[in-house]
Amino acid sequence: MQNNKRKRKYLGTGLQKKLLFLILASAVLPALVVGVCLYYLIFTMAALQMAIPELIAYNLMPVLHKVNLIIGIAVPLLLLSIWLIALEVSHRIVGPVFRMERELDERIAGTKSGPINLRKNDEFKALAEKINKLICK
Repeated sequence: MQNNKRKRKYLGTGLQKKLLFLILASAVLPALVVGVCLYYLIFTMAALQMAIPELIAYNLMPVLHKVNLIIGIAVPLLLLSIWLIALEVSHRIVGPVFRMERELDERIAGTKSGPINLRKNDEFKALAEKINKLICK
């Protein structure tokens, strides 16, 4: 049986770059805003509840260090996870488009004929079928 899997997830096309940026920005920016607001709110409220300034530093600093350590470990892991998910989603969209472009270029050059074949679960399968109706008349 023929292996029908694409070898590279990142094709480097402009469309994939735009999709990666859009997915990353839509996931990271809201999370960053919410995280900074919660961080500020929690520690501001904790500082306001403690009346004596010396006790603020004494009680709040160990908590700040622990929270910063957790954030320092969690944020890179979350960013890597978001990047991998964005790469997979963009690949599922850009891969079939890249394939159809390459197949159409081969037909224009006259080096290949016949219908464009996409994988069973590829996106844009309906578009490929319409192109096949057009070129295989």
